[in-house]
Amino acid sequence: MVLSYYLYKYPYKIAWFAKRLFGLEQLAFYCADPLDYEMFLPIAKYLPHITIIAKNKKTKDYLDEKGVVYKTMPVFPKVVIMGRHEPYKFPVKNIVKIGFDHGLYQFKRWTSPKNYNDFNVYFVSSEKQVQNAKKMGINSTEAIGYPKLDNAFNGTYDNSYLDNLKRKIKIDNTKKTIIFTSTWDVDGLSALDKWIDRVQELTKEYNILLTVHTWTDLKKIEKLRKIKDAHYIQDFDVTPYLMISDIFVGDYNSLIGEYCALNKPIITFRVPDSKREIPEIKSLIQSISLQIDEFDEIHSVIKRSLENPREKEAERKAANEIFYLALDGKAGERAAKIIRRYL
Repeated sequence: MVLSYYLYKYPYKIAWFAKRLFGLEQLAFYCADPLDYEMFLPIAKYLPHITIIAKNKKTKDYLDEKGVVYKTMPVFPKVVIMGRHEPYKFPVKNIVKIGFDHGLYQFKRWTSPKNYNDFNVYFVSSEKQVQNAKKMGINSTEAIGYPKLDNAFNGTYDNSYLDNLKRKIKIDNTKKTIIFTSTWDVDGLSALDKWIDRVQELTKEYNILLTVHTWTDLKKIEKLRKIKDAHYIQDFDVTPYLMISDIFVGDYNSLIGEYCALNKPIITFRVPDSKREIPEIKSLIQSISLQIDEFDEIHSVIKRSLENPREKEAERKAANEIFYLALDGKAGERAAKIIRRYL
């Protein structure tokens, strides 16, 4: 830790114990990013009053737009929840710290066990993930499923909701819909450059949706926004867009696992070997998708997927048993039940 941490730590601890004499915030959510807030909503709906803590201006602006009341640090809670590895912001052992994965399963490598064991509980998506964590010396994980997908399975995103979305973004119901996605452009794992200049070739025959990692180069994001007759998704929750799509195109992004839950065809661009990849994930992606190397191959693979959407169905089912504890729309409820034990 840097010197500034210790200059912050001890005044915070003194203030927390003093505050305890008069009453702490019972439950707080440390919101580091707008996506954190959207991912937390399926859990928050089952909890009592929550104090929202906004980390930065980006998050404040987003919460202001939503009409959400928030506070800024320092805040002194009894229990704090977060989607980032920042429990050091609450440097009192008495504070119950609860974390949750920012993405699905193990598409990213575990970091130091300490980053997870500093939490009293760290939510993950499956029992297999708990087993993987224990092998690394991480003992705080608890499988609850994946709250981000709850609305796809609990009736919230029903046919009426999805029909309204289609009208809003002007989906042509006479065409099939294809969603193109990409991970962050680092270490060769993104295939964005293979399709960004050619995806418009498909817009005459298909509805085209586009989404990429939020850290993608801003020039490329602006380029995607300008692609004629395609819809660039700006919402933080892309789940309903996945639901209205007939085919998914990706590379090495965790949205592949989320789309797998919907049991629909997946196409992926092969990516080179990388020190950032996880062999298990690369193997799973290969098993659940039809893989291509170049954009020229995509026309025939799309047609193949549309003609036989159940191809790879058994593989998708097997992968879902690895990725998810359950796909029942109740992951947020399970997480909230655990959180309430500490209140």
